[in-house]
Amino acid sequence: MVESKIEVLLGVSEVNLARAEKRFDDGEYDSAVFHASMAAESAANAMILKLGGHEAKNHRAISGLAAVLRRVKPELIREEKYVQLIDKGREIQREVVYARYPLKVAGKWVTPMEYYTREKTREVIDNAKFVVDGIKVYLKRTTT
Repeated sequence: MVESKIEVLLGVSEVNLARAEKRFDDGEYDSAVFHASMAAESAANAMILKLGGHEAKNHRAISGLAAVLRRVKPELIREEKYVQLIDKGREIQREVVYARYPLKVAGKWVTPMEYYTREKTREVIDNAKFVVDGIKVYLKRTTT
């Protein structure tokens, strides 16, 4: 069976959420954050494609989604659930970089492994789930 790119992106998103949870359970917080951020990015790209846009290739899919929504469906950008989806997604967007490279915190360089706590990681994963679930609801609503 041939799947659409939108379906494939959603599948990738689900796999990355599952990987984020597994890494979280294993205490690999930086890796969990990376997978959570990729889950949100893939879902955002699926929605961008559904709305007729071009998927983001620069790890800024949430910003790209916000731009496409403003252009194509401005009424959605005023709905509270989509405002939250974009806000939570933007919080996650930078994590794809933070989870991979050393960071300077309070004048000291730290590794991603040192930077992410259990609490911070849980917040990122929960935000990614919120984004992915919100996008899945929208896509389901528009395909039926």
